[in-house]
Amino acid sequence: MNNASTAPPKSRNSRFVPFFLILAVAVAIGFAIRHFKDKPYPTTGEGAWEVYFSKVDGNAYSLEKRLVAKLSFAQKRVDAALYDLDSAPIADALIDAHARGVSVRVFTENDNADQGEIERLQDEGVSVRDDGDNEGYMHHKFIVIDEQYVWTGSYNPTYNGSYKNNNNVIWIDSVPLAYNFTQEFQEMFVSAQLDRSSDPHIPFPHVSLNDGTQISTYFAPENDTISPLLKEITSAKKSIYFMAFSFTHDKLGKAMRDRFQLGVTMGGLFDESGLNAYSEYEPMQKAGIPVRVDRSSGAMHHKVIIIDEETVITGSYNFSKNAETRNSENLLIIKGNKDIARAYLDEFNRLK
Repeated sequence: MNNASTAPPKSRNSRFVPFFLILAVAVAIGFAIRHFKDKPYPTTGEGAWEVYFSKVDGNAYSLEKRLVAKLSFAQKRVDAALYDLDSAPIADALIDAHARGVSVRVFTENDNADQGEIERLQDEGVSVRDDGDNEGYMHHKFIVIDEQYVWTGSYNPTYNGSYKNNNNVIWIDSVPLAYNFTQEFQEMFVSAQLDRSSDPHIPFPHVSLNDGTQISTYFAPENDTISPLLKEITSAKKSIYFMAFSFTHDKLGKAMRDRFQLGVTMGGLFDESGLNAYSEYEPMQKAGIPVRVDRSSGAMHHKVIIIDEETVITGSYNFSKNAETRNSENLLIIKGNKDIARAYLDEFNRLK
C-alpha cells in the first residue's frame, strides 16, 4: 500500500512567489535608499524648477538667503560665473563649501576682480579667475551646483542686488541643462589661461523637463541670439510684456512695434538708468505702446520678455547690441509652462 500523501503537490511557481516578492521589495527599498541618499537637495514638492524675485519692498527671504541655502547643500562641485560679488554671506557659503571638500571655482569680470570678497575667496584657497582685459564684459550671473542644478537670471550676488534692486532668478533641476552651463564655465575658465575662443556648440540646445517645460539655451557672443529672439517676438499672437534694465537693440524694438501695429497687446517697463539716445523707450512711446519708466530708488534690473502668457525669455542678457556681440551672456527661452510665465507676469504687474 502506498502511504504517500494524496494531496496535490505545490507547484514550483507557488513556492517561488514569496521569494520573488521579498526580492522585489528589497530591490525597491535599496533603490529608494540610494536615490534619497544621493539626492543633494530635500524635495520641496515644487517640481524641477523654482522662480524667485527680490521683491525689495518687504521681502523676508532675500535672494541672498536663498542662494546661501542652496550652496549649503552642495556636495561635489560649485561653478560660479559672477559678474560681481560683494555679498559676505554668499562668499562665506562658498568658503564653507570649499572647506567641506566641495570643488569650488569662481569666474568673474576683470573690472570687479579686486572686490574684497573675491580676494577673501582667494585667500581661503577657492580657485578664482577673471576674464582679463577683454573688450566686453563677463556679464554672467549663473551658478551650477553638483552638475545638476542651475541658478541663473539677472541677480548679481551683491548687497544692492539682494536688497535694493529688483531681480529675478530661476533655479532648474536638469542634468543636461547643467551640462550646458558647466561647458560654458569650463570654456571661460580655461580660456582665461590659454586665450582660447569660446566654442559655439551647445551639447543640449533644447532640454525637456519632466513636466513638459521646454528650455532652449544660448550663450553670447558665440551663439546667434538675435534670430531666436526675433522668432519668438514675431510669432507672438496675443501679448508681449517685458522688463528691461537696458533695451537699445533696434531690431528687437522694431519687431515689437510691428507686432503692436498688428494688434498684439503689449506693455513694457524700463529702468530709468537705461534711458539714453539709443533707448527704445521713446520709439515705443511714439508708436503708442504703453511703456513706463521705473523710478524707484533701486534699479529695475530684470531682463525678461513674456510672450502669449506661456513663453519666458530670461537670463543675464540685456536687450542690446553689446549683449549680442561683445559680452559673455546667457539667454534662456522657456516654453510650455504657464506657471513660470504667470510668475514673471505677476512680477511685471507688481512693478508696473
